[in-house]
Amino acid sequence: MASKKPNKSFKDWQAEEVEKTFGITKKRTLPILETLKKVKLPENHELRETLETYRLEAFDYIESWNEDEYKFFFISPFFKLVNFLSPHYKAFTQRPLSVKYDNDTKITNGNVEFMLAKGRQIPEIPHFFLHEYKPEKNRDNDPLGQLLIAMVAAQKLNQDEKAIYGIYVNGRNWFLVALEGKKYATSNPYVVSSNDIFDLFAVLLFFKQEMETLYSQL
Repeated sequence: MASKKPNKSFKDWQAEEVEKTFGITKKRTLPILETLKKVKLPENHELRETLETYRLEAFDYIESWNEDEYKFFFISPFFKLVNFLSPHYKAFTQRPLSVKYDNDTKITNGNVEFMLAKGRQIPEIPHFFLHEYKPEKNRDNDPLGQLLIAMVAAQKLNQDEKAIYGIYVNGRNWFLVALEGKKYATSNPYVVSSNDIFDLFAVLLFFKQEMETLYSQL
């Protein structure tokens, strides 16, 4: 009887392990992150007042929210404002993703908390991820490692050269991550309890348009 292939869960990866196992290199920045620094929300945008309400709620409550409360009271409404609805792609939550590595002798897998991908019921060709909704005081793993392994898995499964984007959340701090080929980089944090929330929202609108363009061609 053949022995069972060893498995490793996404939640057990650290960023340096992902780098060594899959041959990727962390850079100080990448062109896409430099582009995102310049993305701003217009002063007269119709949702600025709503975003200010979200900012104040985060300022008042983010230290006391647990993980589910953070998802329910802030992240879900925030993403609903972005309105990731399209005939070309769909938002999926808590969907399994797996990939073989080490010459296909091992498998790593896990549930991805949020992704944008083609498909109606089954996600295909994911190119955008949101991972880790952890409160600031509850940190017992590597959020970048968990996001990065999902991004690398998607890159291998997609079998194309297109960039993979992601965000990991640590309390009030939201970090953008870009993976292009064998290089990746992370942004400085966007602090959602500060005026950074407006820039972050503009970045998500930018990603929405990027995904629309990408998936309309696939």
